[in-house]
Amino acid sequence: MNTTGVFLAKKKDGSDYFRASVTYKEKHISLGSFKTKESAGAAYALADRILRGAVEYCPEDYEKCTLTEKEPLGFDKWIMLLTLRKTGMYCKNPIYLFGKYFVYYLDRNIELKFDADELFFFRNHKIQKRGGHLFYTDFGMQCSLLARYGVRSFSVEGRDYIFKNGDNKDFRFGNLLVINKYYGVYEKDIHGRKKYEVKIHVAGTVSVGSYSSEVEAAVAYNKAADCLEEGVRRRKRVDILNINSTDIENKILGNEKSEDTNCMFHEEVSQTKSDDMSRKNEHCQDAENIRLSVSHDHKKETKKHLKRYRKWHRNYIENITQREYIDIYEKIKFSKSFKKYLVKM
Repeated sequence: MNTTGVFLAKKKDGSDYFRASVTYKEKHISLGSFKTKESAGAAYALADRILRGAVEYCPEDYEKCTLTEKEPLGFDKWIMLLTLRKTGMYCKNPIYLFGKYFVYYLDRNIELKFDADELFFFRNHKIQKRGGHLFYTDFGMQCSLLARYGVRSFSVEGRDYIFKNGDNKDFRFGNLLVINKYYGVYEKDIHGRKKYEVKIHVAGTVSVGSYSSEVEAAVAYNKAADCLEEGVRRRKRVDILNINSTDIENKILGNEKSEDTNCMFHEEVSQTKSDDMSRKNEHCQDAENIRLSVSHDHKKETKKHLKRYRKWHRNYIENITQREYIDIYEKIKFSKSFKKYLVKM
């Protein structure tokens, strides 16, 4: 059995395992860890055939080449070695080139298609799947794969975006079509005329109105969000002012009056200087405790009212000047239901 490229290693518990690696065009590639020396040797032999053999393999040959092995070479490594043989470029992700596009193998059965222009991005960014959500990590942040192509969060396939060929794993630019690209804007067909309905979520979904152009609808959503945030700020200021002017003052004054009355009563009973000093110290301590408890209650009430504040998204609109945006903003009119909601705030 050929043991070239096989190395003995130790686990933390002291048991043995074997690692295999191969070098091709001055690139050292790890093939993984194996339980036995034979399995590691077989993985190295297969990698050597892929990179230097007379036969050029394709992704579909994986099962045929690894069927008889107990610990076969991983599918990700198989794809990486095929790409290295075909292009001379090593990708740390399972990417295989097909002319003007490439396939990213999320696993053996899931193939994601991308344009060749995206190759240098995804060769360094690993795509992951959790539930039905596809994402990648960039500078420590989890970024949605759909967001990279202009699809907003919480968008619905078939309503806000579609795949032209029906394949929801084909992310080539010509296949992914974004219908509703702005927050809260939905395209509607009303009596044969295209309208853009605007909705915003407050304590439920509230209709802002219907508009003839998509840009006007996007500006309407921004204006509605501005009005709602201003209403929430105004209500927050009034609530905190009421707390400061009523609850806190009454609590402090009421406790201080009762303490003053108690002090006068005790002064009439006892006239000794030592008793006066002790009573004054007790009164000061009680007053300090009251102030601390009131301050704590004030912080709790303020925090509760701050929770009411919500920051809505804003639509960024391309190809429009600041003057044009302001003109549209000032002319926007809201629906009657949304106006009534603003009055209640």
